Parts: sequence; structure tokens; C-alpha cells
Amino acid sequence: MSNKVIWFDGSNVFVARKGKTTNNKISDGTALVQTYTFSYEQWRLATTSKGFGIKAFFALDKSNCLDCPFSLGNGNGGCYTHKFQQYTGFLALLRSIKSEDLSPFNDLKFKQLLKMSTGCYVRFGTYGEPSLIAPNVIAAIVAVAKSWTGYTHQWQKPWAKEHGKYFMASVHNQAEANEAQDKAYRSFIASQDNSENAVSCPASKEAGYKSNCAKCALCSGTLGKGTKDIKILEH
Repeated sequence: MSNKVIWFDGSNVFVARKGKTTNNKISDGTALVQTYTFSYEQWRLATTSKGFGIKAFFALDKSNCLDCPFSLGNGNGGCYTHKFQQYTGFLALLRSIKSEDLSPFNDLKFKQLLKMSTGCYVRFGTYGEPSLIAPNVIAAIVAVAKSWTGYTHQWQKPWAKEHGKYFMASVHNQAEANEAQDKAYRSFIASQDNSENAVSCPASKEAGYKSNCAKCALCSGTLGKGTKDIKILEH
């Protein structure tokens, strides 16, 4: 069975990959499925050029990160993925994708994706905006997954309404969390002072790293585990 499913849609390259991570905040070493959304321009740069630098790569994130405030193409940058280790990993992943792999989503890829996700923890949006994945595809994945997590900055958009079932609204204060609740979203709050009415992330430093994302899975929208908002001190 393939450990990677790739599809091309609009201006973006989507990848779902099954494997292990060394980040013990995410998993205990058990294999998980992670999704990535890259822009076509990022793939083209990675596969045709060298020595362009980290800023040039992340500046091409307009179509895959949309208006996220931490996007470099549309925002001020500063996303936690904008680090050298992640950057080199993204380049290696993109350079493993051939031009013939960039075909539309189809039934075969759908079946491969579901088979890969069955019984696994699925981490939506390891890079890029996960709400760009069709809601029916996400629904099918979570139906077979052991657990899942996901976050979106698109919670205010009418077209992203359905994603509140599966993903947390990425917000930054209590007022935004209240607004997200009105739109049927639970929130993940990147807090400045830890004052918000929410549960501290069990995988955070301030909570003593009591758990990991795969085991906890509280950040799984309104259909997943938990009913309260989650917060973490911004880092």
C-alpha cells in the first residue's frame, strides 16, 4: 500500500502521507497520517530551482494559506512552520512529487486515502489550509480514523461553515472565540495571557506535556472529542 496520496486542484498540490514523526508532542511514535496543502508555485520552485532561500519559498503561499495572518504571501509571516527543519522537510516532500503525480482527485485516490487513514490518527493541516480539502472527503476520513485534529483560520468564511464539524477555529482572544462559537465552531486560542475561558492544551508546556495530539484529540471540531475551547500560550 502506498504511504502517500497526491492530487492537484486549482492552484494547489495536496498531499496525505502516512509515517512516523519524531515530535513527541504530536505522537508517541505510532504512524499517523498528515495532510499538506502546497501551492503549485511552491512545487514548481522546489522542483526547478536551488538556493532560493526560505523566505522566497514561503512567500508563495497565497493560494494554499489564503488570508491566514501568519502567511508570508498574504500576512505578516511568523507561522510555526516557517522554520528551517520544516522547510527542508517540505522541499524533500515536494521534490519527491513528479509532474505526472499532479492529477485531479479521483475514486482510486479516495480509496487509497481511506485505506491509509483507517485506524490512524489523522493530522489535518500539517502545512497549509486544511479547509481547502472538500468537506465530504474530510467526513469520509474522520469516519474511519482513530482520531483526528485540525485548525482553520477560515472559520469566518461562509464557504468554510461545514468545516466546523471537524476543525477548530484558530483564534487569538476571547472575543474571537465568542464570534467563532456563534458560527458553530469550537476554538483553539493562541493566547497572550492565558485568561480565556478554555481548557489548556494537554500537550502544552504550561499543562506539563501531559499528553500528545494523537492521544488527546480534543482539537477535533464539534463532532470530535470535547465540547470546550482549547487554549495555549502563544509561542
